[in-house]
Amino acid sequence: MAENPKKKSRQYSINYLKFGFIASPTNQRLPFCLLCNQVFSNEGMKPSRMCGHLTKKHPDKKDKDLKYFQTLIKQFANRSSIDGMINKITTKNDDGFVVSYNIFLLIAKCGKPHTTGEKLILPAIREVISTVMHQDASSVVRSIPLSNNSVLRRIEELAIDVEQQLCKVLQTTELALQLDESTLRDNETLLMAYVRYIHNGVSKEEMLFTVV
Repeated sequence: MAENPKKKSRQYSINYLKFGFIASPTNQRLPFCLLCNQVFSNEGMKPSRMCGHLTKKHPDKKDKDLKYFQTLIKQFANRSSIDGMINKITTKNDDGFVVSYNIFLLIAKCGKPHTTGEKLILPAIREVISTVMHQDASSVVRSIPLSNNSVLRRIEELAIDVEQQLCKVLQTTELALQLDESTLRDNETLLMAYVRYIHNGVSKEEMLFTVV
């Protein structure tokens, strides 16, 4: 049986700039429109398709000269540099949020008050950075949201996420349900539901819900 010939991959040409296209910054074999920032498939790397896109989607730009699109390239390059700087800042802030989530989880597992993060952990972090590492800890501490309200909000978000993941797994697997009843100090009855199931070959048991 004869093999299908491989489809030829089209290459970008500088001549395509007159249509407002450059090679995609993330994949040089894909055309990228400078006017709408849209990336097309390699099949779109045809002068006829690029011209058609310019005429139909950007009719007010179809008569622009090459210098206009060269200016757009410079603007795009400058914007990409700015976006890169913003991404670095965002990544740093994201690291702070990741740390805060991990600390929230530790607080919840230990059953400590929500104010532990703000009153104990942050001061401890500040002390370690300033005393041991001899660095300014203010920027690091500011990037870690550990206020009482933040802890409550993050714990709620974690609980919702865990519940959603568990429900998603239970929808596609067989399970065994167990109900336990307990009495609280004020004689209120607490009903607890547990589920046992097998996930990825591992037997697991999780609390499904509690009702007072």
